[in-house]
Amino acid sequence: MHRRAHTRACTLTATSVAAGLVLASVPAVAASAADTDAASVPKNVILMISDGAGYNQFDAASLYEHGTSAHQVAVDPATGAIAHEAATPGQVYETWPVQVAQSHYSASGRAEYVTEKAWGDFGWVASGATDSAAAGTALGTGVKTNNGTLGFAPGGDRLLTVGEQAQEVGKKVGLVTSVPFNHATPAGFIAHNADRNDYQGLAAEMIDSGVDVLMGGGHPMYTDAHEPRPADWTWIAQRDYERVSTGATPFTFIEDKADFDALAAGTAVPDKVFGLAQVAETLQYNRPGLANDTVLPYTDPANDVADLDTLARGALNVLDTGDEGFFLMVEGGAVDWAGHANQTTRLVEEQIAFNDAVEAVESWVEENSSWDETLVIVTADHETGYLAGAGAGAETGWTPMTGAAGQLPDLTWHSGGHTNALVPLFAKGAGADVLEARADQWDLVRGAYLDNTAIGETIFDVLGHGERSSADAVALEATIAGQPADGALSLSVAGHGERVSFGGSGADLDATLPLVTVADTRNEVRAQGRGWTLAGTATDFVAGNRTLSAENLAWAPRIVRSEAGAAAGGRATLAAPATLATADRTSRLGSTVIGADLDLTVPADAAGGRYGSEITLTLFAQD
Repeated sequence: MHRRAHTRACTLTATSVAAGLVLASVPAVAASAADTDAASVPKNVILMISDGAGYNQFDAASLYEHGTSAHQVAVDPATGAIAHEAATPGQVYETWPVQVAQSHYSASGRAEYVTEKAWGDFGWVASGATDSAAAGTALGTGVKTNNGTLGFAPGGDRLLTVGEQAQEVGKKVGLVTSVPFNHATPAGFIAHNADRNDYQGLAAEMIDSGVDVLMGGGHPMYTDAHEPRPADWTWIAQRDYERVSTGATPFTFIEDKADFDALAAGTAVPDKVFGLAQVAETLQYNRPGLANDTVLPYTDPANDVADLDTLARGALNVLDTGDEGFFLMVEGGAVDWAGHANQTTRLVEEQIAFNDAVEAVESWVEENSSWDETLVIVTADHETGYLAGAGAGAETGWTPMTGAAGQLPDLTWHSGGHTNALVPLFAKGAGADVLEARADQWDLVRGAYLDNTAIGETIFDVLGHGERSSADAVALEATIAGQPADGALSLSVAGHGERVSFGGSGADLDATLPLVTVADTRNEVRAQGRGWTLAGTATDFVAGNRTLSAENLAWAPRIVRSEAGAAAGGRATLAAPATLATADRTSRLGSTVIGADLDLTVPADAAGGRYGSEITLTLFAQD
């Protein structure tokens, strides 16, 4: 919108003020997160987590598989210059309709993500990061907690998990991983323990939790080379192993590759399954040859155990036997292990194994369900290893990874731990728009992002609520609207349309600009990481055929009051656009009232008369 007032007035000096608004085109945000009507509520929810995978871990596998990438960027922290590489989707989820970023800080770490700090200082994301327990709890409960804690709030209150809520509404629950079945990420969706390292305690709780599928590593009788060994009770207590493996629980126990294959093929589908792959910890990552970190993927012979996609298909067959739907979490857990070790070869292997599992799930949805009744979310819990392109570092900033199909990508590692770098999220199916609506924050590089707690909140919302507790109870449900999806940037001028008269005599005349108010209610996505600038320019002063150049008019802006912390522009002439006030991304919100003193210098040869001019104010979003 661009408004212009054409009133011209005053003796040698009259000025009327026109207000304008110019906004860059901003994508509309999906409906409120509370708008989960019956048509968009999924029967089944499948959450797939590549543990430790940031944008570059996802792209590393695509570079090896296809020689293409979809998320590469160069960022110079010194200048703020951002250059996105051409994106070529290489994975099925990279064509899905919802693609946003995710933040994942814990309550006890840095406890924030600040886009300017993350991209202005190469080292900022490398400290104060979450661990998998806090991240798993946030994803599985919608609540931040301290590192090392599962299923409890920072103050110690027990949290409801989405696994428990799914059971409450009659859905089946499955937890599948490529690492020990009771590792932090799967445990975050059903268990409660102040110590993520209490593996025997977590195993007992998960076995007795009522879930329908538990699958992963952690077998006490096998090494990571898939060879028999004396019993090691690190991951599960002897009494718990004996009761699940001898039929003393509701689970059907499977461990042989043939049994996993049969379950995936649907030839033998029991009601509940505990699948303990015959490896000590990981399906493939810890197999012999781990020190070979520069050989091509799959150089070292693979363990003869079921892959993650086989486990996922088997879990789906078990969970789909019910009528009420299910919640399934599938974790590619060893991507994180590769990140900790900076092991490029097995990072690629593990991410490809995760991608294969996603493809298996997508095929299952299209063959056995539909996108109208199933929601699939693909994401990570955090980034591990601080993976970047060749030459990246504190001085050079972030560089894009490159590579050719069939070769290890050209990359560098910058940490052996977790980072606070944003991770990607992809979603498709019923309710995916709710996740998009909750992506209401903006990153300078990755764009719209949501927090990991929003994923847990969304799953709770789509699961709904259980039956009333008794015949005498009255069930209630209220849909509460979330924050406005976009907001606006607006401009108003006090006394708009009235003439402003200059006073004084001689060569210097003065006046006061009517107060101008800028109101910024845009959320982060609507703002796209940009603040605002209010500028003005004047036309020449005209009296019939007499003209006085606008170069003779100047203003001295001032901030009258500001909720946002905006800054006034400097003194400037108005023949060309001049800044009245500015606000950056962090100081833009709220209402700002701006004034200005106007000074008109009258040339000695100016002819007398009633001259008219106007100042046009233009408000626009600006980086």
